[in-house]
Amino acid sequence: MAKYQPKLDLTDWKRTSAQEVDKIMAIVAPELHSFIEEHASLSRLMDRVREGYDSEIYREALNQIGHELEHHFLFEEKYILSRLENHIPETEVGPIAKLKSEHDVIRKHHREALAMFEGHDPENPSQELIQKMGLLAYLLKKHIEKEDHYLFPLFSVILTEDEKRAIARDVNRPV
Repeated sequence: MAKYQPKLDLTDWKRTSAQEVDKIMAIVAPELHSFIEEHASLSRLMDRVREGYDSEIYREALNQIGHELEHHFLFEEKYILSRLENHIPETEVGPIAKLKSEHDVIRKHHREALAMFEGHDPENPSQELIQKMGLLAYLLKKHIEKEDHYLFPLFSVILTEDEKRAIARDVNRPV
């Protein structure tokens, strides 16, 4: 019996354009722009992952995603979501819970993809690795779109000016 090979429906995949990023920046508070800039860079890299197997692009993507998980996700959780709790105290459902849950799912798939990549034959990549990288790229793109198009514009309105300034200060502080 053949092993089930799920196929991703990527018909809603859209390449990241500079014009789209500029428009998003126009509706997001300047204090949150560094997050949007990091998203744009990672999103373009995920576009390259989606083009097909390339060992060097996969390596670059896994390294960049790892960096994002250690910094960007942590900064969102520590500096933005913690302040959002002042306005949305519910953390078991809603935007705070959903973002943290998505971060956890992406972390899990990154770990799995990294383990597959480290043991793979560059000349003969497995279908599982290619599918895992496609899934990881898809999850990141959808997560980035959700944050950029919905959440960061809303956070820009919900958070106070003092909270936004504090986020910018915290993010620009050395870790």
